[in-house]
Amino acid sequence: MKVVHINMSRRAGGASIAASRHSEAMCKAGIDSSMLTLEDLMPESGLRSALYRLGRWMRFKINGLYGTFGSFGFMRSGFRVDIHPLVKDADVVYLHWVDDGLLSLGSLGKLLDGGKKVYWFMHDMLPITGGCHYSMGCEKYRDACRQCPLVKRKWLPDIVAGSFRRKEKLYLEHPNLHFLAPSKWLCECGAASSLCRGHQVSLCPNVIDTAVFSPGGKAGAKSFYFGEESRKVILFGAEVVNNPYKGWNYMQECLSALDPSRYVCLVLGQKNESIDNSTPIRTVFTGRLSSTEDIVRVYRASDVFVTPTLADNFPNVLLEALSCGVPCVGFDSGGVKDLVVHSRTGYLSRRCDPADLKAGVEWVLGDEARYASLSAEARRYVLESFSYGHIKEIHKELAQ
Repeated sequence: MKVVHINMSRRAGGASIAASRHSEAMCKAGIDSSMLTLEDLMPESGLRSALYRLGRWMRFKINGLYGTFGSFGFMRSGFRVDIHPLVKDADVVYLHWVDDGLLSLGSLGKLLDGGKKVYWFMHDMLPITGGCHYSMGCEKYRDACRQCPLVKRKWLPDIVAGSFRRKEKLYLEHPNLHFLAPSKWLCECGAASSLCRGHQVSLCPNVIDTAVFSPGGKAGAKSFYFGEESRKVILFGAEVVNNPYKGWNYMQECLSALDPSRYVCLVLGQKNESIDNSTPIRTVFTGRLSSTEDIVRVYRASDVFVTPTLADNFPNVLLEALSCGVPCVGFDSGGVKDLVVHSRTGYLSRRCDPADLKAGVEWVLGDEARYASLSAEARRYVLESFSYGHIKEIHKELAQ
């Protein structure tokens, strides 16, 4: 069996990392799996490159014009992937993150017209909504996305409702389209969306190479970032602090309430003045990391990983931290609870409650015996559920 995974890139962004890992795990399990990305489809210059950049520019302009909260995608421009040799030779096609100009609804239709089984691996809610990547509690996608509450300028034409109708027509015409979701939360959202009526929606969690992301060398890793430091290390990922989904303001309140004599903060990302100026405890930034070895060292240097995300599907950073034996604290939001199993792999806080986030940090780190149990359980949970060795069990659809 030949499989092709289609995604914007191989390594840039969470969906890319997840897609690459699924493909890599399949290869290790003896499945002929390959990746097809934007770099394979678009030359560095020329008409196709110019049209892609124009489409991307228009997307940002439309989002700005409508005043959308967060990111929206309407899949109006894209490439003909159905004519690529990898797709022609494949028995099964997996779509991952295909927004931002990789696939239009028209080119998706051309792909589906070929009759191959196409699994859309949902890394967010875009496949099941009229355009938002996260609905932030809105449930209009269950019926029809009209008068979207995440759009400010209601007097403009209802572009979200139009996008929903175009998806509805396309999906109805192609029973060979199936949906996969890594989290139970998104799987339930997909099953509830009217767009998915008549289509299979299955749970398919992300996977990780547990031989690479593993515990070990904590003292040396801590020394690399903090020198001689006895305080507990709180890890926070902050590549884009002003992302409305990431909840930095709640993290800031949490850190401000913690005892600076007991805790330090390690930020996975480049130095950010907003964080540096507003964090009362000692804070060290890792800078941009490109090698897996450097990223693993960050987790090994940490005692707890904290995520105040308001909308997330199945965060790779949580999976990576747990695989390295680092307990996690996060809001009861989206797919976070698939990974942060309360009192087993960490502490699941009340959503939008920084005081409970702080309580979670103190609970995880407050007792050595409890911490050792949480760390061991975190590692065991990943080994038993999300390691590469489970790829055929996770992708049950390949056996059908």
